[in-house]
Amino acid sequence: MAKTVALCNLGCSKNIVDGESILALFESAGYTVVREYENAGTIVVNTCAFIREAKEEAIRSILDLAEYRKQGTCTTLVVCGCFSERYREEAARDFPEVDHWISVHDRERELSRLLHPARPARMPRHLTADGRYQYLKIAEGCDHRCAFCAIPAIRGSFRSRPVAELVAEARWLYDRGVRECILVAQDTSGYGRDRGTTLTALLERLLAETRFPWIRLMYLHPARVSDDLLRLIASQPRLCPYFDIPLQHIADRVLTAMKRRPLSAGIRRCIDRIRAVVPDAAIRTTFILGHPGETAREFGELVRFVEENRFERLGVFPFSPEEGTAAYALRPRPSRATAEKRCEQIMDIQRHISRRIHESRVGSVIPVIVDGPSDDPAYAVSGRSRWDAPEVDGTVYVDGARAAPGAIVNVKVTGAGDYDLFATASID
Repeated sequence: MAKTVALCNLGCSKNIVDGESILALFESAGYTVVREYENAGTIVVNTCAFIREAKEEAIRSILDLAEYRKQGTCTTLVVCGCFSERYREEAARDFPEVDHWISVHDRERELSRLLHPARPARMPRHLTADGRYQYLKIAEGCDHRCAFCAIPAIRGSFRSRPVAELVAEARWLYDRGVRECILVAQDTSGYGRDRGTTLTALLERLLAETRFPWIRLMYLHPARVSDDLLRLIASQPRLCPYFDIPLQHIADRVLTAMKRRPLSAGIRRCIDRIRAVVPDAAIRTTFILGHPGETAREFGELVRFVEENRFERLGVFPFSPEEGTAAYALRPRPSRATAEKRCEQIMDIQRHISRRIHESRVGSVIPVIVDGPSDDPAYAVSGRSRWDAPEVDGTVYVDGARAAPGAIVNVKVTGAGDYDLFATASID
């Protein structure tokens, strides 16, 4: 059991990639990856600490997995990720069961010193899911200094990965059956600024040197959506017309308190440019409710903005005061209960918008990438449209199709829910 390892991965899609890279390093040292914690000699907890709930989840997970250490089935407990980086010194005192706290910035070096691998890693990642989509992490860190966000303090400044390295990893993913490549970073649209290149140039390389039928972008910043990027997405059907752009708010007073740029006028111009250049675009955004400085007036401005712009996809979060951030001590701020109520109000508005958008698609034929068998017995398979990212957006349930995961099939939309579509396999 001493040469087996299991991973507990917490947090966002970027952490998924980090966790898979960690497992590849263990494999290079002769470890066998197992799924069950009770069968693992080593357990790795790859943590998040972006907001209070993520910190609490990390603590619960460490405490739960420390039981295997106490019982003796696990001989080594390792904690990596943002919680380890952010709270390393105090956590080492509070959790004596943890054998190793691994830094975000020196992760590979510290793990290599721990493992003494006999040879370099044979592969960039150990894939932990069998799905036909995978994330490609194109950069680390962030240069924005939003008042509410601790990521720059944890992950450091923005650092793009080399183009050749990314293309090689993308080709490796395709060879293992991946058919949808999803580019992620803290600020995906900032790719290449530190390397004299651009996100558009990276996409052109991926289009030329890989065969993914679908490539999707997540986590764009409204200040960095270039005209070149829009024109490329509009002209290339392999690039999903999907824009995930966290806007956070629309009221200038709140955006200023958040230290966000652009302000309202620039955000509106960004949306107008996307709609003009990519007419079939789906825009997904997220907002923070209850940030210091948000009064009923600013919330009302956000409500009107959501009603006017009819975003295809939308999520909301109540403000989480994070120690070490500029917003932590800002006052006044709405109560947590007020923030949560405002979240509910926005999502109720969005639910009706989403249903109307979905109803407008009934009768149309659209391509769908199959994720697997449907969990609804009335439908054979389920998948997603080009306007749906995995895990955060809706599902298309398809009757009359027996396609394998990763296949792209044309379906006729027959029904619409608040967030899902229902369809039958097209005979065309």
